[in-house]
Amino acid sequence: MREIEVTNMSWGMRIAVALGMALALGLAAAFVVLALGLAVLLLPVIAVLLAIGWWRWRKIEAAARKARMSEAAPPTAGYRVIEADYEVVPGPDGSRRG
Repeated sequence: MREIEVTNMSWGMRIAVALGMALALGLAAAFVVLALGLAVLLLPVIAVLLAIGWWRWRKIEAAARKARMSEAAPPTAGYRVIEADYEVVPGPDGSRRG
């Protein structure tokens, strides 16, 4: 890091260094204020976008749940129907007993 000796500087150089440091600090502070101001301005926009996204997600989720429920058959009185392809094979004596 470069060291600056103030004792060897003239008054004009000291003023220039002080103004340069003040300008650098002012620019840094302005950048921080600008960044924070932009963040504060964007917070409500982000909140509204998140609220809309959350609302749409809940709407899609409810539609999917409703579609799932409408596809499911209502339960009957303890009986289930199992559909299968089958063939009746005659027994050893030729009868067709099931």
